[in-house]
Amino acid sequence: MSETGLHLGEHADEADWRALVERGLKGAPWSRLVGETADNIKLEPLYRESDVATAEDVSGMPGAAPFVRGAADAGWTIRQAFEHHDSAETNREILADLVGGVSGIELVIDPDGARGVAIRESRDLDLALADVILEAAPVSLDAGEHGAWAAELLRDKLKGVAVKGTNFGLDPIGAMLRSGKLCAEEHAQALDFTARYRADYPAARFLRADARAVHEAGGTEAQEIATALASGIHYLRALEASESNVANSASTLSFAVSTGPDILVETAKLRALRLCWARVLEASGAGPEHRAAHIHAFTSRRMMTRHDAQTNILRVTTAALAASIGGADDVTTYPFTDALGLPTSFSRRVARNTQNVLMEECRLGHVADPAGGAWFVEKLTRELAAKAWEIMQSIEAQGGIVAAHQAGALGALVSDARAARQKRIATRRETITGVTDFPLLGAQVPAFLERMSQSAKTASDLALTPIRWAAPFEALRDRAEKGGARIFFANIASLAEFGPRAQFARNFFATGGIASIGEEDAHATMEALVDAFRASSTRVAVIASTDTCYAEHAENCAQRLKAAGADWVVLAGKPGESEVKLPAAGVDQFIYVGVNLLAELETLHAALGVRS
Repeated sequence: MSETGLHLGEHADEADWRALVERGLKGAPWSRLVGETADNIKLEPLYRESDVATAEDVSGMPGAAPFVRGAADAGWTIRQAFEHHDSAETNREILADLVGGVSGIELVIDPDGARGVAIRESRDLDLALADVILEAAPVSLDAGEHGAWAAELLRDKLKGVAVKGTNFGLDPIGAMLRSGKLCAEEHAQALDFTARYRADYPAARFLRADARAVHEAGGTEAQEIATALASGIHYLRALEASESNVANSASTLSFAVSTGPDILVETAKLRALRLCWARVLEASGAGPEHRAAHIHAFTSRRMMTRHDAQTNILRVTTAALAASIGGADDVTTYPFTDALGLPTSFSRRVARNTQNVLMEECRLGHVADPAGGAWFVEKLTRELAAKAWEIMQSIEAQGGIVAAHQAGALGALVSDARAARQKRIATRRETITGVTDFPLLGAQVPAFLERMSQSAKTASDLALTPIRWAAPFEALRDRAEKGGARIFFANIASLAEFGPRAQFARNFFATGGIASIGEEDAHATMEALVDAFRASSTRVAVIASTDTCYAEHAENCAQRLKAAGADWVVLAGKPGESEVKLPAAGVDQFIYVGVNLLAELETLHAALGVRS
């Protein structure tokens, strides 16, 4: 190895590379470069052929068993969701999206109109789908507990012709996960509908194994895959009574998952689901050509934010990129205003054009499995598959997905994963742009439409309730911004000295909706600093500077701020050796990298008199 480093074409082994990296770390531990997924799978900084033998083509070819690499033909159906309560407005949205490049319809139905289109009878469906050529823009349904009834309406409208891409979306298991109720009647109706009509509509999908409830409630990638597998296995078993051919039963099934913003992890998740499902069908006796999993990927809703909503465009784009690289058959991108309410025509346009750009301008619709052969993706695919298979086996050992959920075991898994992730976000080991990082107070809210209010329903303890990671921070911020909460910056020394910690503190407070006063002001003397504090008309101050300045001036500054009327004094930094002296001098709170952001903001809100 040369003294200056490695050069292109120069022979090197991993030891050479690691030596250079460790030199760059300057004493930091190697573990700093090792990441970890929510399933505790290690993400190494370097992968090589020795990690997974891609030269042996272990994933096969696109379109061939075990279907890890997806379909032989690249591209996917741009299938946008429609959930405006009014059927006529839904029809206008559908026709506009079809003109704009959408090729499939995901019709979300709720007879009450609170969670979807208020379709109560056939004429409502006729109005929603007026002038839509169903052979060119196939419909899939998401009707929850009303699945069988909605499927009958769609069947009547199809008039005996259902092209590829039509999906009746029957999913009593998904309805059970979301509501906590057993949904036994809906289960029987779904199976009966499938048994009666699948021979008449061989190109259509009937049952959907929807694992989005696990994702949106805070579950991990492996938990989501395992839930999809267990649901699919449940449906295969349930269909045995009316269909002896497992390949025919499998052809009626599709999977629904959510994709988040971590591109390669989500890519590996979709590939791992296909790998596991091929193994399930192999064990069930299906031939290799019948072992493909049809996957509909929806961009994650738990990642969406209400504040600085335009940043959602980036999140949705990366999630859609993951879905396309991962080989999803259908992709739904939610509008960037989804956390605020229903979309306007503009936000719908942005959502659908995200997919148009990825498919046509980025040419992802012309390349099958673009991540295939990448050692990292191939290794993570198999590690996720192994973890998901282990969880699926645990679910099966408890009697299957219904028994495991009704016993609370699945909910407990998801709850633990959610709590762990929320702790990481609260301590900013993971950040949310626009919310916990770079918050922009007073940002203009983009236009959106109000959703219909939902009637109060008593939620079952077993229900997997959807969350958003940003919600707790947004609640704090809303309260503080409404009350006009502000904090004075008692900066010591020059801008070069106090600047870094003052910037950290400004972002810290803005996360909780607290505005800053004088965050860049330098004060010539301590007297000038105290005078500026009195003039600020606030009663809360933050001291910002370097540790060296703190050692000399922090005690005096805190004492003088208290004497000038400060009710609460914060210091930006750790107390260090002064953890006794500084509180005695009047410092009430310390903020620094690694503290629980939510807890510290709630403490500060109390000091500012912000009411919930």
